Amino acid sequence: MPSDPTRAARPAQVPAAERGIRPGCARAVSVLIWLLGVLVFVALADFATMDALTLAVLGAAVFLPVIVLSIGLLIGAATWALGQETRALQGTLDELRRAMLTRETGAPPTSPAPDTAPPPTLFLSSRARRAASPNPATDQPRLALGPEPRPAPQPLDPDMLIRALDFPEDENDTAGFDALRAALTQPRLAPLIRAAQDVLTRLAQEGIYMEDLRPDRARPEFWRAFAQGARGPQIAPLGGIHDRSCLAITAGRMRSDAGFRASAHLFLREFDQVLADFEPRADDTRLTALADTRTARAFMLLGRVAGVFSR
Repeated sequence: MPSDPTRAARPAQVPAAERGIRPGCARAVSVLIWLLGVLVFVALADFATMDALTLAVLGAAVFLPVIVLSIGLLIGAATWALGQETRALQGTLDELRRAMLTRETGAPPTSPAPDTAPPPTLFLSSRARRAASPNPATDQPRLALGPEPRPAPQPLDPDMLIRALDFPEDENDTAGFDALRAALTQPRLAPLIRAAQDVLTRLAQEGIYMEDLRPDRARPEFWRAFAQGARGPQIAPLGGIHDRSCLAITAGRMRSDAGFRASAHLFLREFDQVLADFEPRADDTRLTALADTRTARAFMLLGRVAGVFSR
């Protein structure tokens, strides 16, 4: 479903597609190495005078480096293939992000330059403006003839909220974009949408996509307990993400990246507040549907890494 507070530029990195060696080249070089090894063994071996033990030692001396080099070539080919897949997935994610930005702003976004940090999330500027605290010393008094303040928007329909928290499937998901646009007009929901977009983008950079996770489903009463303030073992079933690779990668990023850690904590706090508002007016069916959204899966993953379900 994957906004560093500092937004410092990352050092240039070698594109993933340039690492490793093409599988065809790896196979050709491996065959040549094995042929060379056979030729060397035949040239050095004297089958008439050498006993079996001597031939075995000679074979080990000749073919052991060949085996090591072949394994290295296989690893290089696998790295190249993984890089190609990573680039393709990142391109798909960038296309989706650009489509979302185009729908929100009406103008096509600029493509990111190569060898630079991934573009900030499409809600970054709004979040930065919201986070900026006003200066009371410079604020001008409100004139009596000024425009009347706009009335607060009506609470979002629960089904629309659930659809927004799952984010659009692709650039053609009109219903998803409509729900997302409606959620961004809600003062209570907009911060969660921005925080969720931030962490989903960061997790996608690590190859972690919410639709690939298969968490254990917790019963609605556990979600209600969390919304009502329960923590620790009482809500342990909410930590139903068991993919060790995703957990390890996320935990490592949390430890090493202060920006990601801050974004994750902000997201967990915003999700907690929105769920507390949503729970009293949601039946069990809607709670179950919310738990299956990309945003809820990110909460389950980050909550487990942060120890929300074990303290």
